[in-house]
Amino acid sequence: MIAALLVLNLALKLCWTGVNELAGDEPFTVYWAQRPLSELFGMLLTENNPPLYFLLMHGWSQMVPLDPGWLRIPSAVFSALTVWPLFLLGKRLGGRTAGLTAALLYSFSQHSYGFAHEVRAYSLFVLACTWAIWQLLRLANDAHRHPSQRSASIIWLVLANVVATWAHYFGWLMVGLELVLVFAVPMLRTMRVKMLVTTVLTAVCSIPMLGILFSRAGSSLGHGTWVDVPGWEEPYNMVMRWSNAPVVAVIFLALISLALARGRMRHMAIPLLWCGLPLIGMFIVSFLFPIYLDRYLFFASIGFYLLVALAAAVLIPNKKLGWMVPLGCVLGMAITFFPWKSNRLHPSQVVAQVEEWKVGPTAVILQPAWYDLTYAWASDPALFQGAAPVEMAMRAHEIFPITGSKMPLLDTATTTVIHIDAWAALTDPGHNILNRLRSRFLQVDSAEADRKVIVRRFRHR
Repeated sequence: MIAALLVLNLALKLCWTGVNELAGDEPFTVYWAQRPLSELFGMLLTENNPPLYFLLMHGWSQMVPLDPGWLRIPSAVFSALTVWPLFLLGKRLGGRTAGLTAALLYSFSQHSYGFAHEVRAYSLFVLACTWAIWQLLRLANDAHRHPSQRSASIIWLVLANVVATWAHYFGWLMVGLELVLVFAVPMLRTMRVKMLVTTVLTAVCSIPMLGILFSRAGSSLGHGTWVDVPGWEEPYNMVMRWSNAPVVAVIFLALISLALARGRMRHMAIPLLWCGLPLIGMFIVSFLFPIYLDRYLFFASIGFYLLVALAAAVLIPNKKLGWMVPLGCVLGMAITFFPWKSNRLHPSQVVAQVEEWKVGPTAVILQPAWYDLTYAWASDPALFQGAAPVEMAMRAHEIFPITGSKMPLLDTATTTVIHIDAWAALTDPGHNILNRLRSRFLQVDSAEADRKVIVRRFRHR
């Protein structure tokens, strides 16, 4: 069964890896994976990223073409492997049907499929989190096992948590969730001492990063995040993303509520806390410190699929008819699953628009500055492999990434200025750069070249 699930997931996740352009945070990962390790680790000292995924991509990108389809393969494989511990968890908690249902719900999740095709650490992070919960459950049933097997489970749990925390700093949220589980769930209470030991060992293995973690957390808490405060409907919206479609989300929530009301969900506490605690807890925290994003809650979606699977498996006690509800849940996800669907991000269109509008000596201003890597990749991927940092290469071509509101020094021969607004208000809320351009030049064109990316052309008056 596990082999069949793995084959299905690999077949799905390795298809359409190149359907979307490299966009969002992906160029950031790819660029730094190409840089010398000394530069990479220097960057990581001031960024909210642990090193593991960057190091993996540093090695992988040396062996394959610098192409989005190839670069996304590691994330696709990590995503496919997640069904292994997920099936085992469902089988242990609710039987073979529950395990199969949970694995298939995850397999046909549009949300998880998106992260499987993103050159970021999220698929690796979720694989480690799911494996950690499986090892936690195995350790709770260690009484009848040989001492060597118990030690192996502890080692696997430590390894899973180390991978999670080295892949994403939110891995510490997962370690905290595991501590909550062993103190709150009766069947895991024998794990208290073991989990405390595991946490200490994980922290020891993470000593090289703890200083950076505290520094970055302090900086973010002090200066705030770029994420907006969530609306009251956001928890439901999150569940809707996990469920592919609104009607499927309503059905899943109804199934969970009905199973809870009837008291038929055996071992319901583990997936309920795994899903519910981050879903509600991070929502409340976000009113003070906004962090409510689907990517940050991706690890909680696995608990949701497990929760739905357990509810569906026990809703009809008749063995001959009990498969109908799980089948209906899987079909609901399958018919709303479109793996070939584009994410509608096309940075190449921004570059094409700029090239079309260039007349005479032209300067290009990028706001915010971090859009520079996206623009550079869409212009020429070879820039990522140059010896000089990409910012220097772009400035040599009169392309100026701007972080704040300070106007760059333009060449006196410049006759055309093109302004790329990829959410400039985030770092320049007063639109000082745009206002200064309008005061010095005549705006002659404006277009939304990509989703939420406005390109404006200015000429001398």
